Amino acid sequence: MLLVFTGLLLAACSASSTNVPATQVNPDLENALPPDVALNIQNQISQTLGVAVENIQITKVEQMDWPNGCLGLPQGDEVCAEVVTPGWLLTFNINGQESKYRVDKTGTVIRQEP
Repeated sequence: MLLVFTGLLLAACSASSTNVPATQVNPDLENALPPDVALNIQNQISQTLGVAVENIQITKVEQMDWPNGCLGLPQGDEVCAEVVTPGWLLTFNINGQESKYRVDKTGTVIRQEP
């Protein structure tokens, strides 16, 4: 799983803005989550799952303080920074199924809830 997220980070850093798909963010959620962060998260989930961005809709945003840099979901023997990490718990409708993801304030650390 760590390799998947590392790959996501590398892909996000190396992708030019012309190669990154974008979609509209629900206007009701814009005050809770910056649109650029929302689009970055949707694009990363799209690449990971192989699902079109248009089929990934944010349905709920909850502001959270995660217990560590791994957002409370360490992978295997992963070492996490032991610092409170602000972010969000996002609920998505992905092709008709609900999925929840934990993200940090910048949208660069993304963990799917089990």
